[in-house]
Amino acid sequence: MSPGTFWRHIFALMDGLSGATLGLLFYGGWAVFANWPHGQWVALRSGLAQGSMSFVVTLTGVILMRALFRPPGPNWLRAGRAAIGGLGLIYGLILTVHWRLGTPEIFLSLLPGLPITIGFCVFFCASLARFAQAGPAGSP
Repeated sequence: MSPGTFWRHIFALMDGLSGATLGLLFYGGWAVFANWPHGQWVALRSGLAQGSMSFVVTLTGVILMRALFRPPGPNWLRAGRAAIGGLGLIYGLILTVHWRLGTPEIFLSLLPGLPITIGFCVFFCASLARFAQAGPAGSP
C-alpha cells in the first residue's frame, strides 16, 4: 500500500460515522474512568455526556471543517481556518455541556483528548488541503 493510499484510508476512517463512533467509545470511556472516584452515577453520566458529545461534535466538526475549507484562497489559509473553526466548535460545545452537567473534573475529562482532537483537526484539514492540491481526481 502506497503512502497516499494509506493517507486516504485514514482520512476515510476519520470522515463520518466511523470517526464519530471511535470518538464516542474513547472519550466516553475516559470520562467514566476520570470521574469514577466521584461515584458511579456521576461517572456514568459524565461518560454518557462526553461520549455523546464526542459523537455529535465529530460529525458536526467534520461538516464545519469542510464548509470552512470551501471558500477560495491559499490551501494553507483554508486549512488553518477550517482547523481553528473546528476546534472552536468542538471545545465550545463539550465545555458547555460538562459545565451545565456539573462534571467535577472537566479538565481531567478533556486532558487526554486535547492532543488527539488537535491532531484530528490538523490531520483532517491537512488532508483536505493535500487532496485539493491533487485536483478533482484526488479530491476525497
